Amino acid sequence: MVALLASCSNNNPWEYKVVKVAGMPAEELAEYGALVYGDQTAMLNKMGKEGWELVSTYTETATEFPNFGSPDYVTGIRDNTRTSVVNFVFKRQSDGKNENNAKPKKK
Repeated sequence: MVALLASCSNNNPWEYKVVKVAGMPAEELAEYGALVYGDQTAMLNKMGKEGWELVSTYTETATEFPNFGSPDYVTGIRDNTRTSVVNFVFKRQSDGKNENNAKPKKK
């Protein structure tokens, strides 16, 4: 608990970055609209070397089979959505240089 309080007492602001990774169609499953995501090890290592820490991931989904009314489409056999993008959320302590860029301008 002491370590947590000590780290929370630091007044340096955090900066955040979201890296979006879009899926590519899988050739063998193209008929079903499956997507594959390449190995992200290099990107994750690069971000780590730059001082970024991965704090979360989340996905974006998209409707991929909007063929209702088609005789080839059978309702209930498969979902009509799929994950289209995987988002990686990183944070690092700000050096204060980009603070003006991060804050929304007031009108």
